Amino acid sequence: MTGLSLGDLPDELILQILYFLDTPELLALSRTSRALRLLALDPHLHALRLKYSLSSLAYLLPLRPPLQTLQPPTSNIYLSRTHLAARRLHWSLVCIRLSRSLQRRPKLSTLVAANILPKECCRVDRRSGDFVWGGGGLVERKRQLERERLKEGLRVWLERKAREIRARRKDGSAGVGVLVWKFSKKMKMGGTVERRETAEWERRPKREKVGGLKRFWEGLGSTAVASG
Repeated sequence: MTGLSLGDLPDELILQILYFLDTPELLALSRTSRALRLLALDPHLHALRLKYSLSSLAYLLPLRPPLQTLQPPTSNIYLSRTHLAARRLHWSLVCIRLSRSLQRRPKLSTLVAANILPKECCRVDRRSGDFVWGGGGLVERKRQLERERLKEGLRVWLERKAREIRARRKDGSAGVGVLVWKFSKKMKMGGTVERRETAEWERRPKREKVGGLKRFWEGLGSTAVASG
């Protein structure tokens, strides 16, 4: 049994389904096919939706919260023109106070002279000769200190390694790794010598082997004759 699609249903049932959809959903559905578009734009459907909206609106309006609970200072959901004007006035006063406070603040030269602000945070203006704000000097000084600290650490590490190497050479003691390396090298050299002697013995002519055997048996025969 094959499943039914939305187009296989009768128009009355489809209108009943479309009755529960919102306006954006009806608009999206009307773009799928011509048949659904005609049903989504049906006047009877929209008349029923309007009737339902009026009935629900008459029910929900008495349940809405009072306007006093939506206005400041209780809430900021509903703002009247008076509240908007009060907000603009408040921000204007804040800007005025901030500008006056900035005008009364001490100069950078005063802060540097009082040791409140380090000189590395400022730079001297060439035109006025006064201190102006600039954090580049402080950052550069920090990087320079980090590089010097790294160089000092490397120098101490190299000096310690050099002392260890000199002490090892002076004592003549080698580590386990050095002994293993020397032993493996000696074994390789011994194996090379043995292979070389074997190769030389194999390269000798067979005539020498026959002559040696002949002299050996002749020596045995002469020894037996002499003893007899």
